[in-house]
Amino acid sequence: MSVDDRLSKGIGPAAVIALKQAAAEDDTNAAPAWCARLAGFGLVEEAEDHFRPAAGDGDLASVKCMVWLAWEAGRDSDAVTWLGRAAQDGDPWAMYELGRSLPQEAERWYRRAAEAGHVPAMNNLGSVLSRAGLREEAMDWYRRAAEAGFDIAMNNLAIQYVLRGSNAEAERWFREAATVGSIDGMANLGRLKLEADDLPEAESWLTAAAEKGHAGAVELLTGLLTRTGRADEAETWRARTAAGQ
Repeated sequence: MSVDDRLSKGIGPAAVIALKQAAAEDDTNAAPAWCARLAGFGLVEEAEDHFRPAAGDGDLASVKCMVWLAWEAGRDSDAVTWLGRAAQDGDPWAMYELGRSLPQEAERWYRRAAEAGHVPAMNNLGSVLSRAGLREEAMDWYRRAAEAGFDIAMNNLAIQYVLRGSNAEAERWFREAATVGSIDGMANLGRLKLEADDLPEAESWLTAAAEKGHAGAVELLTGLLTRTGRADEAETWRARTAAGQ
């Protein structure tokens, strides 16, 4: 029985078509979902056999399929091998994932991906550099990612400005992050406004973050409510948090 005959049962045919498309687009939601469906039908090995010849011939989408399937099967070392092959072909996503997979080589791979225009890699490179004490360069990469619309980088850039004591710039970037839906951005903007004694806006942003389950925002909000004579409201928030709501 051929590889594709074995794969023809269940969801196999549709899954391999969808997986290749998701892998080609670096769709980090669709690709693992399709791999999980293949696993649910016991077809990961068959899918790997299907994609391996094209991957071996250098077809980039098939190489990425092999990465996702190796991850699904829990074979991280195989995934790294396939990522290395894709990175050799200049694929920024593969470089970024190598940075995440190989902590000792993270800066190298994040830098290559960032220089190739991969926005999350710019943010992660900023984090690596910041931890190494290279804050000026870290801020440059955070800024590039933030200006590209990456909310995590907006929040990280704002934190760097807080550390510098540049609260006006910090507020700007926390607000940018909060406006595009970053829960951390909402909580941090609320904290910043609380420290500035702007209680109405602090309450607004802390409430927004608390409603989305941000534990730090809940703590700050309950303190603010207690401080402003609304102990009952504060207790309601504590009860909601205790109940996991």
